[in-house]
Amino acid sequence: MGLHPVRLDLGLSEQEGGSMPICAECCTADAVIEDLDVDPPRPWCLGCATALVAAGDPVINYRALTASAADYSRTLTARSTATLPFG
Repeated sequence: MGLHPVRLDLGLSEQEGGSMPICAECCTADAVIEDLDVDPPRPWCLGCATALVAAGDPVINYRALTASAADYSRTLTARSTATLPFG
């Protein structure tokens, strides 16, 4: 039995030829960042990632998936004492 192409989600960004991953928390919104401190990396939408900042548990080591990740970076800078990721 082969792989079903619709169910095969490699988590590739649109730039890499795939669809954007969905947020692992709310399962409804497109992810804007990917938490690199977990294996496999966990995708987060802007709303859920911002909620983590407000809760005091921000995602620090992340990879930007979209231009909206800049909004997360600004939120992290304004509302957290955590160090921003490099890169």
